[in-house]
Amino acid sequence: MEHINGDGYEIKEKTFQRNGIYIVYPTIVSEANSERANVWNNIIWQDIADILEIYSDYTLTPTPEGENLYLPDILRITYDIKRSDSHYLSIFYTANFYSPYAAYPSQMVYTTNIEKMNNRRVKLSDFITNVGYLTYDINSWEIVTKNDGIKEYSQAIRDYINGLGKEILRMGFESADIIGSDNYLGIFSYLTPDKLGVSISVPNYLGDHVEFERNLTVPGTD
Repeated sequence: MEHINGDGYEIKEKTFQRNGIYIVYPTIVSEANSERANVWNNIIWQDIADILEIYSDYTLTPTPEGENLYLPDILRITYDIKRSDSHYLSIFYTANFYSPYAAYPSQMVYTTNIEKMNNRRVKLSDFITNVGYLTYDINSWEIVTKNDGIKEYSQAIRDYINGLGKEILRMGFESADIIGSDNYLGIFSYLTPDKLGVSISVPNYLGDHVEFERNLTVPGTD
């Protein structure tokens, strides 16, 4: 997949595959400004490395002695470009993971948000100054995740979020966008051309993750 921005940066798709790990990720190419493109690529690559670190203990677990088990896609990571313009690049990763030692497969979300003007990775607190307010506001956002297998899905999600309690939610939003165990509730933000999105990890019976979006003016949004 290739995509060319209006500012002349081209996004190309790369693939990494080894020992049951399959990753598709974007890389940025620019003949006019390769130095800035390299900075952004380093941010992307570091985030991919941090995601892999989360799963390293599982993917390196040896097969039980005496078993001939072949799992070619234990960890499969794909991505979706949610926003790509002269202001922001927002990448939404979906990680599907299966271990023979786990009760069921899991699907987790991770994101990379790059503010191009300042060549930096940005997070939820860069878009919402008081992230603690989200503990009261998040359930007014639109749930954009679809799950036809769960009756009254939206209400079930809102009941689960409310059941976490305000203090737990506050801690979760304050640790959002950290790729690692310090991300208290597995919360990641992303940008679309006109909206701010928040992905929150939920139990497997609710689909592993849910995405909320709302209209929110951020720099570069028309």
